[in-house]
Amino acid sequence: MSQVYEKHFFVCENQRGPGERVSCGNQGSQEILKLLKQKASKAGLNYPFRIQRAGCLERCELGPAQVCYPEGKWFRLQTEEDVNIILEHYFKNDNPSAYEHLLIKE
Repeated sequence: MSQVYEKHFFVCENQRGPGERVSCGNQGSQEILKLLKQKASKAGLNYPFRIQRAGCLERCELGPAQVCYPEGKWFRLQTEEDVNIILEHYFKNDNPSAYEHLLIKE
């Protein structure tokens, strides 16, 4: 079976209640997902890429967390500029030095 997507990007949207440990959903991940989808669509970066929400990825303390398969690269996108960088330098033209600062390396 061939690979369906070249890159499958998951954005953690898990939300925890007050007094519980930190969660990506409480750190702006919904806005990051919205920006990623809007900007990817506008740039024509739909297929063979997929960007979608995910439940807890167990990296909330380092988040908001995102992961992309099949590479298994973990990211921390927090701003619109981060979204622009990832779309341009990871999805379009794989240029690791341009997005290295957005990687979660733990």
